[in-house]
Amino acid sequence: MSLFEGLLQRYGQRVLLWREGAEEGTACRAFLQPIRERGEQVQASPLGAVRQDKWLCLGEPGIALEGLGDGFIQWAGRRFRVISAQPFYLGTVLSHWRAVLRPMDED
Repeated sequence: MSLFEGLLQRYGQRVLLWREGAEEGTACRAFLQPIRERGEQVQASPLGAVRQDKWLCLGEPGIALEGLGDGFIQWAGRRFRVISAQPFYLGTVLSHWRAVLRPMDED
């Protein structure tokens, strides 16, 4: 077990990863945290300003965060859509996945 995996097991949040078309979510651990930017994260739309909050997710190396289709990550009663995801390597070893999420209730 890598240092990062040990930290996830001890301090990470329990999340469910739902892939498009899956009948059940995959339980895993991750660190989730809002990405703070100066000012509000809003985007103009035809109906006015829309919040565009983003969250950072650092997840287990064995659970890919890309290719979810219409899937989502569920945590603390909230659902998050994966905006982008990349594997993070230390040398040639996959350390963890890094993803930017957006709350689905704010799409």
